[in-house]
This record gives sequence, structure tokens and C-alpha cells, in this order.
Amino acid sequence: MGLSIPGLKQMMSDSALTNLARAWWDIIQRDCPEEWSRLIPELDLSTPHRVLKPQSLEVLGYLGQISDQALPPYRELLDALVCAREFLYFGQTYTEGDFGAEFLRQYGWIKLLGPDAYWHSDTVSSGFLILGDHNFYPEHWHEAEELYLPLSGQAEWFDERQGWRLQPPGSLIHHASGVKHATRTAGEPLIALYLWRGGNLTQKSSTR
Repeated sequence: MGLSIPGLKQMMSDSALTNLARAWWDIIQRDCPEEWSRLIPELDLSTPHRVLKPQSLEVLGYLGQISDQALPPYRELLDALVCAREFLYFGQTYTEGDFGAEFLRQYGWIKLLGPDAYWHSDTVSSGFLILGDHNFYPEHWHEAEELYLPLSGQAEWFDERQGWRLQPPGSLIHHASGVKHATRTAGEPLIALYLWRGGNLTQKSSTR
């Protein structure tokens, strides 16, 4: 007797999430500083700690372009994300009252690791930020220290200590705890792997 439709769909979901998580972990090990990668706990990437109900966002319409424009070292991960998108929970931290409807249309994230993510950790959070091709993520700050690794899309990144800088895929962008920062895209959608450590890992960023 074969698998039922729900059983087959769950198997496909599990496989897609595992493939994405393995590609995520490979990039962290290869491209992120050891002081960050060693914070990742030992994980069984075939078995998430939580099952999250899938949720889609409008910004996911950019994923095809994001994957097509990616450099070869990141294409496997982005192809895995495209394949897994229908099974995954994508979220938004903000509301229209924070940054407006157009910002939300071109913004979203997925968390793989953290206090409320697929795999649990109380000390480090990681996933992907996605921005559309003409979006401005206004100045904000948070308690957690943050590291970004853009995987596809050239964008401008602001840090109150250094001003605006154009950063290509493969750059490492560091934001210290409490430092105001921002991001804007102009012509290319962006996806960036992020790592948070220290402080409140579920804190909503502040704009004040």
C-alpha cells in the first residue's frame, strides 16, 4: 500500500526542509567566521524540533529572480529554498503601522534556528532576510548582535558608525548590539543569511 496524499506531502515537506537546512549549514561553516559558526548547536537536520504551519508572503514572488542572479556558491541553497517554499513558514516582524504597506509587500524572513524556529536554540538565531527589488528597510536597532551574509542581490547597507556602503553578495556585514542600521535595494531583490547572538533573540527591533 502506498503513502496517503497527506503522508506523501509531509515526506516531501520534511525532505525539502532538510535539504535547505543542510545547504544553510554548509554555507555557515564555509563563509561565516568561526566565532559565529561554533555557536550553532549540534543538530539533527533531518528532524526539526518544531513543525510550523506553512505561510506564504508576496515577497516570495522574487525568489525565482533571486535564484537566477545568484553566484554559483549560493545557487544550491537558493534552489533548495525555491523548492521548499510551499512547505515553509515565512514571517514578518512589522505591520503597516511600522513601515507601511509597500515595505511589507517586499519584505519577509524565514527562521531555521532560534527560540521559536524549526530547530531550537536560546543563544543563537539564524535564517534568511528577503527584500524586493525596490525596498527601504528603515533605521532600526536591537539588543542582539547581528551578522549578515548577502547571498544574492547587491544592496546598500547603513550602519550609524560607518554610513551607507554598497555591499555585493559574499560580503560580511556586522551590526553590534544597539547600533542603528538600515538596508535599501535599487533594482535587484536581496536575500541574506543572518545570524543573531546575545540578548533577546525574539525582540522586535526598535526605531527610536
